[in-house]
Amino acid sequence: MSIRARTLPLGVDVGQSRVRVALVERATDAQPKLLAVAAQDHHGDPIAALGAALSELQTRERRCVLALSLPDAVVRSVSFPPMTANERHKAARFEAARSVDYPIGEAAVSLVSDEHDDRWVLAIARRAALASAIRIARRSRLRPIAVDDTAFAFQRAHPNSDGVIDVGEGASSLVIFRRGAPWVTRIPTGGAHFRSAIAAGLGIDEEAAERRKRLHGFGGAGTACRDEWLAAMAAAIGKARSSGHADIQHLSVCGNGSRIPDLAEALGHAGGCTVAPATFPPETSDLVPADVLRAAAPDWSLAFGLALWDSRG
Repeated sequence: MSIRARTLPLGVDVGQSRVRVALVERATDAQPKLLAVAAQDHHGDPIAALGAALSELQTRERRCVLALSLPDAVVRSVSFPPMTANERHKAARFEAARSVDYPIGEAAVSLVSDEHDDRWVLAIARRAALASAIRIARRSRLRPIAVDDTAFAFQRAHPNSDGVIDVGEGASSLVIFRRGAPWVTRIPTGGAHFRSAIAAGLGIDEEAAERRKRLHGFGGAGTACRDEWLAAMAAAIGKARSSGHADIQHLSVCGNGSRIPDLAEALGHAGGCTVAPATFPPETSDLVPADVLRAAAPDWSLAFGLALWDSRG
């Protein structure tokens, strides 16, 4: 008797410049399989880009999981002594107020059990960012069932890594996986800063600088920006180790900077660990060719991890 597979909620990654939507299915007691990912540049209109991506996928699935990250979302592991649910709620609000730099009245706060009597995952999200993400999805005729933190999505997508370095357009994040809430820090330098530094160093426009960055790396231009980023990321890795994550050995690089020649190797030397572009194992998909899966993994990691939010259901 054949086992019918069901699609999981769509993983929707709305980035600074692109929208990516992952379509995943799962048969009963089987590993989730990636069917396809649609990606569209949004040019400031993520709703239109999301609609185009959905048309490309040609799926009837309308449930989706969205994502927030620093500075709009914070996750922490916290411990509380035995107390009532009301006391725990007040304690969570107090801890949340210490974790954000804006009024706690502007935050949505939730607690999730860490399967230990005294351990909890504290999740804090800026209400305005939460509302914006949900609005984009609903105006694209999607039905959001969850808004997850990007750190958890990366952890689901790359369970065999110790963490992820996400080099986005405007900022970079270091996510160290662990039981409970991942350890996360943000560095306000990303691909756009590298591109601008290369353009300024060579006296070329940013479009040409982007092409050069992807083909040749820095190559003597913009190296001060690169070195500052490497130092900041190495310091973040050192801080993670001193915070109780001394066993960091392998980090996966995702996002805009994952394909910059020699960047991962340079960061590995600076951080004292192995750093390589993110990959998916071949069994991740039966439909996507292995070479496409390997090449696209750094871009698809967040969307795929979001789609896995419901993978145990």
